[in-house]
Amino acid sequence: MNMNQTDGIDITAWQLPDGAIARLGRDVIRDITISSEKRIFAVATHIGTWIYELDTKQPVALLDTERGMVNKVTLSDDGQWIATHNWDGIIIVREMMTQQCVAKIQGWYRNTSRVAFSSDNQYIATSGNGFGDIYVWHTQSGKHVASFRLEGRIEGKRKKDERYPLLYPICFSSDGQLLAYASDKFTITVRHLNSKKRIASLPTTLHLSCPCYVYGLVFSPCNQYLAATIQDLETQKNIEVQVWNINKEVLETTYTDLCKGRVLPAYTPESSLQVADIYKNKVVMLDATQGEKLDSIEFQTSTKAVNISSDAQLWVIITSREINVWQADSSITEIPIQEPSSPTDSMFFSQSDNMLICKYWGEPNIVFWDIKQKKVMPPPISVNSNGKRIALLPCEELLAIIGKNRQTLEVWNITSRTKIAELTEHKSSVSALVFSPSGEHLISGDIDGKLVVWNVQRWEKQNAFIAHTDVIKAATFHPNGKKFATTGLNGPIHVWDVTSGEQLGSPSVDFTLADASLYKGDAREIQRRFNQRTKIRSLISVVFSPCGKLIAAGLWGEIRFWDALTLEPYMGFILPESCSRIGQVVFSPCGQYLASGSWWHRTDKVSIRIWKVATGENIHTFWGHPSDVQNLAFSKDGNLLASSSYEGTILLWDMKSIYRS
Repeated sequence: MNMNQTDGIDITAWQLPDGAIARLGRDVIRDITISSEKRIFAVATHIGTWIYELDTKQPVALLDTERGMVNKVTLSDDGQWIATHNWDGIIIVREMMTQQCVAKIQGWYRNTSRVAFSSDNQYIATSGNGFGDIYVWHTQSGKHVASFRLEGRIEGKRKKDERYPLLYPICFSSDGQLLAYASDKFTITVRHLNSKKRIASLPTTLHLSCPCYVYGLVFSPCNQYLAATIQDLETQKNIEVQVWNINKEVLETTYTDLCKGRVLPAYTPESSLQVADIYKNKVVMLDATQGEKLDSIEFQTSTKAVNISSDAQLWVIITSREINVWQADSSITEIPIQEPSSPTDSMFFSQSDNMLICKYWGEPNIVFWDIKQKKVMPPPISVNSNGKRIALLPCEELLAIIGKNRQTLEVWNITSRTKIAELTEHKSSVSALVFSPSGEHLISGDIDGKLVVWNVQRWEKQNAFIAHTDVIKAATFHPNGKKFATTGLNGPIHVWDVTSGEQLGSPSVDFTLADASLYKGDAREIQRRFNQRTKIRSLISVVFSPCGKLIAAGLWGEIRFWDALTLEPYMGFILPESCSRIGQVVFSPCGQYLASGSWWHRTDKVSIRIWKVATGENIHTFWGHPSDVQNLAFSKDGNLLASSSYEGTILLWDMKSIYRS
């Protein structure tokens, strides 16, 4: 399935923010849930919650777009209710038929690890992510019912000296009266919801010598037994599956050597224990009771999320390339996904404005978007590189990319989809890459501050030197191609001669301009700038104006301009506090306007501001992405502005109406 256009359904226009004409790409996946009774499943993503019908393989709704950044989603057993949790800690409960919100609950910021409905739909419970407690609310009213303490903050290790909180599983009994949860990494606690009384305490690691924790929990249909999957704390792999007699508080059965990945348990209505054994690019379905392998599915990319319906009849697995629903009769419904599901860092319009060329984080391909059709143009260039940066030769014949080891540069012919050169000079990861306007030179900068000027005709190093003491965040050419500017994370900005490598000067990046009269904007905002105690100079981007007379850069809380010839301060725009951290700035092709994208700062949406350069007036603000704006690009005719964000999608904005206003 094409996530953007499916059988005539144009979902690129679903829930668009004001001013946007399309949303390209699939947002970052966080969680998935499925209901066998309604045969629907829901996917939690960074722009909202997608609802799918299994039988039609089609998305039928997009919810939670007001804020986005959804990280957990769960459906009730009968599919009547859906609950989501976002990064702001808000839990929203909806009735599925009407999609109306019936309860809005303040949970834990980002750190809710599990959300579960009771089987009678009366309650909803959440567990913290190593930081909080277990909370229970009434489903429809959102009224608090109970809280149960976790025994301290539990942490595991990914690598040496790197700690992270564990996930705390929770589950309700089939009659909705009992709640089981991992109260610490060693113990499962079972409580009666009405009396709040603890009726069982199950020491899962009593017979185990290695450090471990509880990963998955499920009650048997008769509510007499509780199955738990136990993971190794260091390797994050399954040690064993345990089945406890709750009334006797006795470990009845253990299944060892059955599963070696991350394991989710589920019971069939006939009380057969099923488990999903989850690996990086494979899921194995097993009947633990019989000790039999039911099936397995392998993928080309890693699994993003897995869920089993409450009756173990449907198993849903999502990767960056497909959704697979495995059914108890061993049939598989596959829904292919064509678009990347990660942020994009490099993005260019073609000269004809009919194509958008993108490089996505962690994706091995260069993706070409057809702007008119709003879909990916096959085939992509399979470069097998996880690097973020690409550079486009002005004639659009060649692309330069950062190679797989992030230190080597590769040059690819767009038409033939072949690699024509490989450049090796950097000893650390390349962080900046740009062609000169004439196509004579290629500039590359790395995280240790080294800068290399390449001769494009011969693909040879022309010059190399240490340009900054830290990471080179950006490089940009003057329109005449004879000089270029670079910036480090906290400054300074340096201007260089491309032929000799000589430093031509460094415009001041002090926190405030010495001459306050150079600032444009609200007088109170300007005064606030001068009164700030914290002096942050974070720089992400620097750019020359199309006429070559100005240099612009985004500083913390300010957009600053310098005279490109003298490098003296020319002007400053003070930013509102809600968008004080600037990510990208880009001039319109005519040079009369500047677009700036900010990072998230306690707002539902992130701003993209359009400025009139001559007056410093913020003539329009787009509010669309729920998280950091990573990149901005104007079409060559200036009528479209493309913005990409950490949530993984690209928005196309109509600029014609803004120019007329």
